[in-house]
Amino acid sequence: MPTPVRDGTTLLDVTREEAWVVHSALMEQLRAASERDESAVEVDALHALERPRGFTREEMRAIREALVEYLVDAPLRDRPPGRKALRAADAALN
Repeated sequence: MPTPVRDGTTLLDVTREEAWVVHSALMEQLRAASERDESAVEVDALHALERPRGFTREEMRAIREALVEYLVDAPLRDRPPGRKALRAADAALN
């Protein structure tokens, strides 16, 4: 179950391995956004992943969307932890 944080953000309850898959998914989204010359909420989500603070709903949605897209063609080793991280993101959004 996601842990709400006092400032209105939510922590994403993932293992280190799952966090690396989230990181990879966000990096793919950032590359795509960069190619389109768009600013991306994924930057904020990536920063939040790398330090101990919660995610805003917008960042959590960005994580979810990044994982959904990433898992389509993810390396086999990333699929199980990626699916777990996706379930954690879904739980945090509900």
